Amino acid sequence: MRRVVTTPNTRIAVPQRTCIGCRQTRPQSELVRCAVNQHGAQVGRTAAGRGAWLCSMTCYHTAVQRKAFDRSWKRSLPADALLSLGDSLRAAMNDTNLNDTNLNDTDLNDTDMKESSVVGIAPDNTTPRKG
Repeated sequence: MRRVVTTPNTRIAVPQRTCIGCRQTRPQSELVRCAVNQHGAQVGRTAAGRGAWLCSMTCYHTAVQRKAFDRSWKRSLPADALLSLGDSLRAAMNDTNLNDTNLNDTDLNDTDMKESSVVGIAPDNTTPRKG
């Protein structure tokens, strides 16, 4: 579902995502994406793999308690991997000024998001990079 944001001169369709903690639908710019692939869990908008979206650290804790990550990713991770993911998520939210309050679309854009290191399952070799 896309929400259309109307400004005086334009109409822009804003992608909507659902937070796995509170189950509220919000603009993508207000959420942080956590992805899982064969190497483990990672925080970032462009991370490869199945994604789960969160709006706050409170929702992260709720998602862990309700096992929402397992359902969203269609696989389970060890508890220590989820704790490491929480640390990466906290750092990403601090870097982008996300907290438990809602943000306007102008407060954050996709370029503000930084990729974090992969946490969880340790790969045998280095993570392949594009380019």
